[in-house]
Amino acid sequence: MRLHRTHLFAAALAAAVCTVPPAYAAAASTELIPAVSETHRPDQKPTPTADTVNSTSPARTTGARDQRAAPERPETLGAHRKAQLPQSADGPAPLKAAAAWVNITSDFAGRSHTNQCLDVDVTGNGANGSKIQVWECNGSSQQLWYWWDDYFLESARYPGKCIDADLNGGGANGTRLQLWDCNGSTQQQFFRYSNDLAIYNARFYNNGNTVVDRNATVPGNGAGVQLWQKNYQSQQWWSVR
Repeated sequence: MRLHRTHLFAAALAAAVCTVPPAYAAAASTELIPAVSETHRPDQKPTPTADTVNSTSPARTTGARDQRAAPERPETLGAHRKAQLPQSADGPAPLKAAAAWVNITSDFAGRSHTNQCLDVDVTGNGANGSKIQVWECNGSSQQLWYWWDDYFLESARYPGKCIDADLNGGGANGTRLQLWDCNGSTQQQFFRYSNDLAIYNARFYNNGNTVVDRNATVPGNGAGVQLWQKNYQSQQWWSVR
């Protein structure tokens, strides 16, 4: 059969397209595709660090608020007495203490939970020096305090233990609040004034310029509670209920 000249040209063209010259094939096989860095994989989640995982945080459970009766007064507090507390700069006397079980909540605007309560860190097992902190309110006894009418705050979780301003801090910024044996000392007396969201310490009153403050650099659970110069910021505002 005789092939038309156009048929022969088409066959030659097809053979040329399907055949890759050896030199080009070698060059193509060495072409590099950028590798995906193992540290920048888009589907790779960051490994948790000590900053994102708090392995020492105590387990917390929710529950109803404790409605127990008033505690037996610790002998170390002595008899009820009229506290000689300082008046505020503009004259009013301190508010009368509740003489009742209370929760104290942080009004810090930057808090990570809707409600955060004054809490004693249970990992300290109630020993002297146990940390006072804020934690999401959960109805537990470590967040319940009896505010005696002479201004001592006794723990429901650890009877006979009171909130105490660490004398080692001398009342300077950062003086930590801790749990300590109730002993009737002025560093364990805390009070408020009307129309004032701050809480003051009798020992380190500093003419009304030192108040209870929560660490504003920690918005979440475990933020420490301390004394700090009054600055009218929300980390120094507290509600009592």
